[in-house]
Amino acid sequence: MTFAAFSAYAEEFLALRRAVAKSDPHQNDQDRRSLRHREKLLRTFIAFWNDRGCPWPIRAALFMDWIALGADRQHPYRDQERFYIVRAFLRQVRIFEPGTEVPENIFRPFRRRRAPHLYSDRDIVRLMDAAWQLRLFDNFRPLTIHTLIGLLVSTGLRIGEALALKVEDVKLSADPPHLLVHEGKFGKSRNVVLHPSTAKQLRKYLIARSKALRGHQAEPFFTNRRGKYLRYHSQRMMFLRLLKRAGIRGAPGQRGPSLHSFRHTFAVTRLTLWYRQKRNVQELLPHLAVYLGHLGPENTYWYLSNTPELLQAAGEVFDLQPAEGGSSR
Repeated sequence: MTFAAFSAYAEEFLALRRAVAKSDPHQNDQDRRSLRHREKLLRTFIAFWNDRGCPWPIRAALFMDWIALGADRQHPYRDQERFYIVRAFLRQVRIFEPGTEVPENIFRPFRRRRAPHLYSDRDIVRLMDAAWQLRLFDNFRPLTIHTLIGLLVSTGLRIGEALALKVEDVKLSADPPHLLVHEGKFGKSRNVVLHPSTAKQLRKYLIARSKALRGHQAEPFFTNRRGKYLRYHSQRMMFLRLLKRAGIRGAPGQRGPSLHSFRHTFAVTRLTLWYRQKRNVQELLPHLAVYLGHLGPENTYWYLSNTPELLQAAGEVFDLQPAEGGSSR
Protein backbone atom coordinates (compact mmCIF):
# COMPACT_ATOMS: atom_id res chain seq x y z
CA MET A 1 0.00 0.00 0.00
CA THR A 2 1.51 3.32 -1.08
CA PHE A 3 1.20 6.63 0.73
CA ALA A 4 -0.83 8.03 -2.19
CA ALA A 5 -3.27 5.09 -2.21
CA PHE A 6 -3.81 5.23 1.55
CA SER A 7 -4.28 9.01 1.40
CA ALA A 8 -6.93 8.47 -1.30
CA TYR A 9 -8.91 6.30 1.12
CA ALA A 10 -8.69 9.12 3.65
CA GLU A 11 -9.94 11.71 1.17
CA GLU A 12 -12.95 9.54 0.29
CA PHE A 13 -13.72 9.15 4.00
CA LEU A 14 -13.43 12.90 4.62
CA ALA A 15 -15.52 13.75 1.56
CA LEU A 16 -18.35 11.62 2.94
CA ARG A 17 -18.16 13.34 6.34
CA ARG A 18 -18.20 16.76 4.69
CA ALA A 19 -21.27 15.82 2.65
CA VAL A 20 -23.14 14.67 5.77
CA ALA A 21 -22.14 17.85 7.64
CA LYS A 22 -23.21 20.07 4.73
CA SER A 23 -26.70 18.53 4.70
CA ASP A 24 -27.18 19.28 8.42
CA PRO A 25 -29.23 22.50 8.83
CA HIS A 26 -28.00 22.81 12.43
CA GLN A 27 -24.33 23.13 11.47
CA ASN A 28 -22.56 26.25 12.73
CA ASP A 29 -19.03 27.69 12.79
CA GLN A 30 -18.06 25.57 15.78
CA ASP A 31 -19.14 22.40 13.97
CA ARG A 32 -17.08 23.39 10.94
CA ARG A 33 -14.01 24.03 13.08
CA SER A 34 -14.49 20.65 14.75
CA LEU A 35 -14.68 18.95 11.35
CA ARG A 36 -11.46 20.62 10.22
CA HIS A 37 -9.77 19.54 13.46
CA ARG A 38 -10.79 15.92 12.87
CA GLU A 39 -9.49 16.07 9.33
CA LYS A 40 -6.15 17.28 10.72
CA LEU A 41 -6.08 14.38 13.21
CA LEU A 42 -6.61 11.82 10.46
CA ARG A 43 -3.86 13.28 8.31
CA THR A 44 -1.55 13.23 11.33
CA PHE A 45 -2.16 9.49 11.69
CA ILE A 46 -1.41 8.90 7.99
CA ALA A 47 1.84 10.85 8.35
CA PHE A 48 2.73 8.69 11.37
CA TRP A 49 2.04 5.54 9.34
CA ASN A 50 4.22 6.88 6.52
CA ASP A 51 7.07 7.67 8.93
CA ARG A 52 6.93 4.04 10.15
CA GLY A 53 7.60 2.80 6.63
CA CYS A 54 3.99 2.29 5.46
CA PRO A 55 3.51 -1.14 7.09
CA TRP A 56 0.68 -3.11 5.53
CA PRO A 57 -1.83 -4.27 6.48
CA ILE A 58 -2.55 -1.81 9.28
CA ARG A 59 -2.25 -3.47 12.67
CA ALA A 60 -4.10 -2.42 15.82
CA ALA A 61 -0.74 -2.12 17.59
CA LEU A 62 0.39 0.60 15.18
CA PHE A 63 -2.81 2.54 15.80
CA MET A 64 -2.40 2.28 19.58
CA ASP A 65 1.23 3.41 19.29
CA TRP A 66 -0.03 6.58 17.60
CA ILE A 67 -2.58 7.13 20.37
CA ALA A 68 0.09 6.62 23.04
CA LEU A 69 2.55 8.94 21.30
CA GLY A 70 0.27 11.95 21.68
CA ALA A 71 -1.46 10.91 24.91
CA ASP A 72 -2.17 13.66 27.43
CA ARG A 73 -3.09 12.59 30.96
CA GLN A 74 -4.36 16.08 31.72
CA HIS A 75 -6.82 15.95 28.80
CA PRO A 76 -7.92 12.32 28.26
CA TYR A 77 -10.91 13.39 26.15
CA ARG A 78 -8.45 14.44 23.43
CA ASP A 79 -7.15 10.89 23.19
CA GLN A 80 -10.74 9.70 22.98
CA GLU A 81 -11.46 12.01 20.05
CA ARG A 82 -8.28 10.91 18.25
CA PHE A 83 -9.22 7.28 18.83
CA TYR A 84 -12.76 7.57 17.49
CA ILE A 85 -12.01 9.53 14.33
CA VAL A 86 -9.21 7.22 13.14
CA ARG A 87 -11.05 4.08 14.25
CA ALA A 88 -14.04 5.13 12.10
CA PHE A 89 -11.68 5.62 9.15
CA LEU A 90 -10.08 2.20 9.60
CA ARG A 91 -13.51 0.57 9.73
CA GLN A 92 -14.21 2.02 6.28
CA VAL A 93 -10.81 0.96 4.95
CA ARG A 94 -11.44 -2.60 6.18
CA ILE A 95 -14.38 -2.87 3.78
CA PHE A 96 -11.92 -2.69 0.87
CA GLU A 97 -8.84 -4.07 2.63
CA PRO A 98 -10.00 -7.00 4.82
CA GLY A 99 -6.61 -7.40 6.47
CA THR A 100 -6.97 -4.02 8.22
CA GLU A 101 -7.20 -4.38 12.00
CA VAL A 102 -9.63 -2.21 13.93
CA PRO A 103 -8.97 -2.11 17.70
CA GLU A 104 -11.74 -2.69 20.21
CA ASN A 105 -13.20 0.40 21.84
CA ILE A 106 -11.11 1.21 24.93
CA PHE A 107 -13.14 4.27 25.91
CA ARG A 108 -16.60 4.76 27.23
CA PRO A 109 -18.87 6.52 24.70
CA PHE A 110 -18.76 10.32 24.70
CA ARG A 111 -22.41 10.44 25.71
CA ARG A 112 -25.35 8.14 25.93
CA ARG A 113 -28.19 9.00 23.62
CA ARG A 114 -30.99 10.16 25.83
CA ALA A 115 -34.64 9.24 25.49
CA PRO A 116 -36.40 11.63 23.08
CA HIS A 117 -38.82 14.30 24.25
CA LEU A 118 -42.35 13.44 23.13
CA TYR A 119 -45.22 15.89 22.69
CA SER A 120 -48.68 14.95 23.93
CA ASP A 121 -51.73 15.74 21.80
CA ARG A 122 -52.50 18.55 24.25
CA ASP A 123 -48.98 19.97 23.82
CA ILE A 124 -49.40 20.10 20.05
CA VAL A 125 -52.74 21.88 20.32
CA ARG A 126 -51.24 24.41 22.72
CA LEU A 127 -48.27 25.04 20.42
CA MET A 128 -50.42 25.57 17.35
CA ASP A 129 -52.76 27.88 19.29
CA ALA A 130 -49.72 29.81 20.52
CA ALA A 131 -48.65 30.36 16.90
CA TRP A 132 -51.87 32.28 16.24
CA GLN A 133 -51.29 34.44 19.33
CA LEU A 134 -47.88 35.72 18.18
CA ARG A 135 -47.84 39.50 17.87
CA LEU A 136 -46.30 39.97 14.44
CA PHE A 137 -46.66 42.49 11.65
CA ASP A 138 -49.22 40.48 9.70
CA ASN A 139 -51.23 37.25 9.78
CA PHE A 140 -49.19 35.47 7.13
CA ARG A 141 -46.22 34.63 9.35
CA PRO A 142 -48.33 33.07 12.14
CA LEU A 143 -50.09 31.04 9.44
CA THR A 144 -46.72 29.90 8.08
CA ILE A 145 -45.54 28.81 11.53
CA HIS A 146 -48.89 27.10 12.26
CA THR A 147 -48.74 25.21 8.94
CA LEU A 148 -45.07 24.29 9.37
CA ILE A 149 -45.74 22.78 12.81
CA GLY A 150 -48.71 20.87 11.42
CA LEU A 151 -46.56 19.39 8.66
CA LEU A 152 -43.83 18.34 11.09
CA VAL A 153 -46.41 16.71 13.36
CA SER A 154 -48.16 14.79 10.58
CA THR A 155 -45.14 13.61 8.57
CA GLY A 156 -42.11 13.42 10.90
CA LEU A 157 -40.03 15.49 8.47
CA ARG A 158 -36.75 16.92 9.66
CA ILE A 159 -37.05 20.68 10.09
CA GLY A 160 -34.31 21.20 7.49
CA GLU A 161 -36.24 19.09 4.98
CA ALA A 162 -39.43 21.08 5.57
CA LEU A 163 -37.69 24.44 5.19
CA ALA A 164 -35.97 23.27 1.97
CA LEU A 165 -39.24 22.30 0.24
CA LYS A 166 -39.93 24.00 -3.09
CA VAL A 167 -43.42 24.61 -4.45
CA GLU A 168 -42.73 22.05 -7.18
CA ASP A 169 -41.91 19.43 -4.51
CA VAL A 170 -45.38 19.61 -2.94
CA LYS A 171 -47.58 17.36 -5.09
CA LEU A 172 -51.06 18.16 -3.80
CA SER A 173 -52.84 17.19 -7.03
CA ALA A 174 -51.24 13.76 -7.19
CA ASP A 175 -52.98 10.58 -6.08
CA PRO A 176 -52.05 10.22 -3.32
CA PRO A 177 -50.78 13.72 -2.41
CA HIS A 178 -47.12 13.59 -1.44
CA LEU A 179 -43.90 15.53 -0.97
CA LEU A 180 -40.65 15.05 -2.86
CA VAL A 181 -37.81 15.33 -0.36
CA HIS A 182 -34.56 15.79 -2.27
CA GLU A 183 -31.26 14.68 -0.74
CA GLY A 184 -32.21 14.80 2.91
CA LYS A 185 -29.76 13.74 5.59
CA PHE A 186 -27.15 11.24 4.26
CA GLY A 187 -28.10 12.30 0.71
CA LYS A 188 -31.24 10.17 0.62
CA SER A 189 -34.27 11.31 -1.43
CA ARG A 190 -37.77 9.97 -0.90
CA ASN A 191 -41.51 10.48 -1.38
CA VAL A 192 -43.51 11.37 1.73
CA VAL A 193 -47.20 10.55 1.37
CA LEU A 194 -49.58 13.05 2.99
CA HIS A 195 -52.76 12.40 4.93
CA PRO A 196 -55.78 14.02 3.17
CA SER A 197 -56.27 16.43 6.09
CA THR A 198 -52.63 17.53 5.83
CA ALA A 199 -52.94 18.05 2.08
CA LYS A 200 -56.07 20.14 2.69
CA GLN A 201 -54.23 22.47 5.08
CA LEU A 202 -51.32 22.83 2.66
CA ARG A 203 -53.73 23.87 -0.10
CA LYS A 204 -55.14 26.56 2.22
CA TYR A 205 -51.63 27.75 2.93
CA LEU A 206 -50.85 28.00 -0.80
CA ILE A 207 -53.85 30.28 -1.30
CA ALA A 208 -52.78 32.56 1.56
CA ARG A 209 -49.19 32.42 0.32
CA SER A 210 -50.24 33.64 -3.13
CA LYS A 211 -52.08 36.60 -1.59
CA ALA A 212 -49.14 37.47 0.66
CA LEU A 213 -46.76 37.43 -2.32
CA ARG A 214 -49.29 39.37 -4.43
CA GLY A 215 -49.05 36.91 -7.26
CA HIS A 216 -45.24 36.97 -7.49
CA GLN A 217 -43.52 33.65 -8.09
CA ALA A 218 -41.24 32.27 -5.38
CA GLU A 219 -39.32 28.98 -5.28
CA PRO A 220 -39.64 28.02 -1.56
CA PHE A 221 -42.89 26.53 -0.34
CA PHE A 222 -42.55 28.01 3.16
CA THR A 223 -41.58 31.60 2.56
CA ASN A 224 -41.61 35.09 3.99
CA ARG A 225 -43.31 38.02 2.27
CA ARG A 226 -40.20 38.63 0.17
CA GLY A 227 -40.35 35.13 -1.30
CA LYS A 228 -37.18 33.98 0.49
CA TYR A 229 -36.49 30.70 2.28
CA LEU A 230 -37.06 30.67 6.03
CA ARG A 231 -33.82 30.37 8.01
CA TYR A 232 -33.43 27.61 10.56
CA HIS A 233 -32.02 29.86 13.29
CA SER A 234 -34.93 32.32 13.13
CA GLN A 235 -37.48 29.47 13.21
CA ARG A 236 -35.71 27.91 16.18
CA MET A 237 -35.82 31.18 18.11
CA MET A 238 -39.47 31.61 17.20
CA PHE A 239 -40.20 28.08 18.40
CA LEU A 240 -38.55 28.77 21.75
CA ARG A 241 -41.01 31.64 22.15
CA LEU A 242 -43.89 29.30 21.37
CA LEU A 243 -42.69 26.75 23.94
CA LYS A 244 -42.52 29.44 26.60
CA ARG A 245 -45.94 30.82 25.71
CA ALA A 246 -47.45 27.30 25.73
CA GLY A 247 -45.75 26.44 29.03
CA ILE A 248 -44.03 23.33 27.63
CA ARG A 249 -40.69 22.27 29.08
CA GLY A 250 -38.70 19.10 29.49
CA ALA A 251 -38.57 17.06 32.67
CA PRO A 252 -35.53 17.70 34.93
CA GLY A 253 -32.47 15.83 33.69
CA GLN A 254 -34.11 14.85 30.39
CA ARG A 255 -33.81 16.15 26.85
CA GLY A 256 -35.88 19.30 26.35
CA PRO A 257 -38.49 19.89 23.64
CA SER A 258 -37.30 21.06 20.22
CA LEU A 259 -38.39 21.21 16.61
CA HIS A 260 -36.80 17.79 16.10
CA SER A 261 -39.01 16.38 18.87
CA PHE A 262 -41.93 16.37 16.41
CA ARG A 263 -40.03 13.73 14.43
CA HIS A 264 -39.48 11.63 17.56
CA THR A 265 -43.15 11.99 18.47
CA PHE A 266 -44.28 10.93 14.99
CA ALA A 267 -42.10 7.80 15.00
CA VAL A 268 -43.06 6.73 18.51
CA THR A 269 -46.77 7.39 17.91
CA ARG A 270 -46.76 5.28 14.75
CA LEU A 271 -44.87 2.39 16.37
CA THR A 272 -47.08 2.48 19.47
CA LEU A 273 -50.21 2.42 17.31
CA TRP A 274 -48.93 -0.62 15.44
CA TYR A 275 -48.29 -2.40 18.71
CA ARG A 276 -51.79 -1.52 19.95
CA GLN A 277 -53.24 -2.88 16.69
CA LYS A 278 -51.14 -6.06 17.12
CA ARG A 279 -49.45 -5.47 13.77
CA ASN A 280 -46.15 -7.12 12.86
CA VAL A 281 -43.86 -4.25 13.88
CA GLN A 282 -40.65 -5.99 12.79
CA GLU A 283 -42.12 -6.40 9.31
CA LEU A 284 -43.37 -2.81 9.13
CA LEU A 285 -40.25 -1.20 10.61
CA PRO A 286 -38.30 -1.04 7.30
CA HIS A 287 -41.23 0.81 5.68
CA LEU A 288 -41.22 3.39 8.46
CA ALA A 289 -37.44 3.74 8.10
CA VAL A 290 -37.86 4.55 4.39
CA TYR A 291 -40.66 7.04 5.13
CA LEU A 292 -38.52 8.83 7.72
CA GLY A 293 -35.41 8.79 5.54
CA HIS A 294 -33.30 6.70 7.92
CA LEU A 295 -30.24 4.88 6.62
CA GLY A 296 -31.77 1.59 7.74
CA PRO A 297 -34.23 -0.01 10.16
CA GLU A 298 -31.59 -0.07 12.90
CA ASN A 299 -31.86 3.73 13.19
CA THR A 300 -35.63 3.49 13.63
CA TYR A 301 -35.22 0.56 16.00
CA TRP A 302 -33.52 2.90 18.45
CA TYR A 303 -36.95 4.23 19.40
CA LEU A 304 -37.99 0.77 20.56
CA SER A 305 -35.22 0.53 23.13
CA ASN A 306 -35.14 4.15 24.35
CA THR A 307 -38.80 5.04 24.74
CA PRO A 308 -40.72 3.87 27.84
CA GLU A 309 -44.06 4.23 26.04
CA LEU A 310 -42.98 1.78 23.35
CA LEU A 311 -41.49 -0.68 25.82
CA GLN A 312 -44.79 -0.69 27.69
CA ALA A 313 -46.81 -1.21 24.48
CA ALA A 314 -44.48 -4.00 23.35
CA GLY A 315 -44.74 -5.61 26.79
CA GLU A 316 -48.52 -5.57 26.67
CA VAL A 317 -48.46 -7.34 23.31
CA PHE A 318 -45.96 -9.87 24.64
CA ASP A 319 -48.24 -10.57 27.61
CA LEU A 320 -51.05 -11.41 25.20
CA GLN A 321 -48.96 -13.87 23.18
CA PRO A 322 -49.78 -17.57 23.77
CA ALA A 323 -47.12 -19.32 25.79
CA GLU A 324 -45.42 -22.18 23.96
CA GLY A 325 -47.66 -25.21 24.24
CA GLY A 326 -50.33 -23.35 26.23
CA SER A 327 -52.71 -20.41 26.39
CA SER A 328 -51.90 -16.75 26.81
CA ARG A 329 -50.86 -15.55 30.24
